Amino acid sequence: MNKNQELDKLFERWIAEFPQYKNKLYKDGIINEQEYERQKTKLLFIAKEPNDPEQNEGDFREFLSKEVRGSFFYRISEWTYGLLNNFPLLNEIENCNKIDIISKIAFMNIKKSGGKSSVGFDVIEKVLEVEYSLILSEIDIISPDIIIGCFGSVDDWKYLWPDIQFNSCGYDIGISKINNYKIINYYHPSYPVPKAMSYCLLKCVYNSEIFKNL
Repeated sequence: MNKNQELDKLFERWIAEFPQYKNKLYKDGIINEQEYERQKTKLLFIAKEPNDPEQNEGDFREFLSKEVRGSFFYRISEWTYGLLNNFPLLNEIENCNKIDIISKIAFMNIKKSGGKSSVGFDVIEKVLEVEYSLILSEIDIISPDIIIGCFGSVDDWKYLWPDIQFNSCGYDIGISKINNYKIINYYHPSYPVPKAMSYCLLKCVYNSEIFKNL
């Protein structure tokens, strides 16, 4: 059984334990397992919830293997390319195939059913509080080297790992390491700043001595 098959079994458990997800659960995980396993550094991006007010069911693995659109996933593709290629000039990424880039990562949402374009932190914290064991299981199956969290504050991670401690990297971004996962508590990809700013800040965090020595 490969990792995405393990994740499919996990999603069955998710629906069994939380019936509100029936016919609404949006699966996620490793976009292309073969490409993911080839990477020297395995990346997992964690976001809040799918942007789908109609609350359809679906699978980000299928969706992102065919199409990458919108500023949210454009930012993730830029950050991914930078992290995996020593952060070249941002202009160099513009003509790169976004599907090829996204195929190299894993992506998941904390909340598995769709919502509006914005969601309150209280909603995400409630999901973390009651679904933490399943969320942890998904992370463990994916088994990344670096997690880029785009879903909340450093305090929200304590729902998953109560003993986690975050350090400053010198750029006002919290970083941590737990269970062999290096964690960057970063901005949401749709955060309204110029793309070059978020790209360069991530480069500074990733290249900081404190992060390297975690």
